[in-house]
Formats: sequence, C-alpha cells, structure tokens
Amino acid sequence: MEMEYKDNGRRGKIIIVLGLMLALLAGGAAFLLINTAQQNAGQGALQTVSAVVAARAIPARKPIEPGDLAVREVPLDATNAEGIVTTPADLVGKVLAVTVLKDQLVTTNLIASSTGGGGFSILQPNETVGPDSEAWRAVSLTIPDDRAVGGLLVVGQTIDIFVTATVNVPLELATEGKYYTDRSTKITYQDVVILARTGSLYVIRVSLAVAEEITHLQASGNASFSAVLRPEQDVRTVDVSKLGSTTNLIITKYGLPIPETYPAGGGAFSTLPPLQATPSPSSSPAPAP
Repeated sequence: MEMEYKDNGRRGKIIIVLGLMLALLAGGAAFLLINTAQQNAGQGALQTVSAVVAARAIPARKPIEPGDLAVREVPLDATNAEGIVTTPADLVGKVLAVTVLKDQLVTTNLIASSTGGGGFSILQPNETVGPDSEAWRAVSLTIPDDRAVGGLLVVGQTIDIFVTATVNVPLELATEGKYYTDRSTKITYQDVVILARTGSLYVIRVSLAVAEEITHLQASGNASFSAVLRPEQDVRTVDVSKLGSTTNLIITKYGLPIPETYPAGGGAFSTLPPLQATPSPSSSPAPAP
C-alpha cells in the first residue's frame, strides 16, 4: 500500500510540471504573436512622406506664393498616395481651382488647368503670373497656306506676322493726285509662338492688347494676315519704323518698268492687211472628163 501511494504522488508531480511547461509555452507564443502584431502596426503608422501643404488658407483663382506653402511629413495611405507634390517651387505661380485650407495637402488635382482644349499651354514652364507679369492670351487667326510658308509651319515655331489692309483715302486727298486707295502691307507682330494649328487656323500667344487688335482686324474684314518663319536662334526685335510696302513703293524701289500706252499718244494705229485664204487641194473642183 505504501508503494502505490508513492507512485501516485510522483505521477501527480510530473503532470503538474508538464502543465506548467505547457502554460509557459502557450503564454510565450501568445506574447510573441501580440508583440509581432504591435510592431507591424507601429511600422505601418510610421510610413510617412514629405508633402507640400498649405501654410495658410489659399483662395481659389489666386496665384500661389512661396509663403503659402510648407513641407510636412504626412502618413502615406490609399487616400493620399496620388497627386502629392514634394517641392513647393513646382506650385509657385500656379492657380488653384478651389480654396485650400491651412494644413491641407496641395495636390495636383487642385490646380486649375493651364492648358487649352487642344492640349497647349499659354504660359511657358518657367513663367508665373504676378502683379507685373504680361497678360498673355491665346488668340486664333486664319492664314492661308500660300501665305504661311506653304503650310509647313508647326506648333512651337516662332513667326513674324504681316498685316495687309485696305487704306481708304478720302476724296479730297485723292483729288490732289498724291494718294489713292489701295492695299498696304507691313510687318506688325514679331517673335510670335504658335500654340496650336488646325489647317489654316493658327492659335498664337500674344499680349492682351495684341489679341484685341487681331480680333478687331478679323472682325472688320478689312485685313488679311501672312506669316514668315523665324530661325530658332533669332529672338531679336527688328526696327520696322522704315518698313511697309505698297505697290507703288515696290515699283519705285526696284525700278519696275511702268507700262506705257501703245501706240504713243493713244491714237489709232494701222494694222496689217488680213491674210488671203488659200483653198485646200481637197476643195479644188474635179477635172472634166
């Protein structure tokens, strides 16, 4: 009876030890799993990106100034992974389509488009809009191919534009014998960039004042345009104060001969007598038999 009691006591101790060991293993595994999950969660929260945000509220349709922007580290997730701008200089001068609040991300989809419907940009990549900057506009004009370097002009080239208009001389000046109504041509707009082209319709970049002039000339129907191509390297502005052409100026400058009345004096002149018709052999009468 005594041996059986000792065996039962030893077996119980072994069971207790095994239970403690299993409990320790289970607790360690649980701790490891919880710690790993916490580390993964912590690593996900630490994924940040440098992004441009509004340092203050920026109204819509207002060019962005350097003081409007700041760079902050923001968490990166599916809601802001696209359209982030990392360099403030890329946004300076751009115009927002909507008002952006302080500390809000300034993403590319908030920028008002600077391109026209044909995919052209009025401003050059390094240009911004400021209080003293030129008011650039895109305006269209029609130039037939025969007056546009044979229709070979392409987008991005720079051209000079000639205007040909009818100059109406009042009757009291015309009777003096010096002036008369005729068409006159002069180079009017220089170093103009072609933004887009569709057939004989050209879209060019000009100042607001020039856009107004071109619009008026086309609406009046009294003017036509011609274009000449500039070399890419030539950005000079030519002094045109002594240029301009009329038919008589060209005749005088190059000494074109002036047609004279023939015969001299405008009187009647004798003509050669008419040629006598010669009968053809086929029309001769047949010989008598």
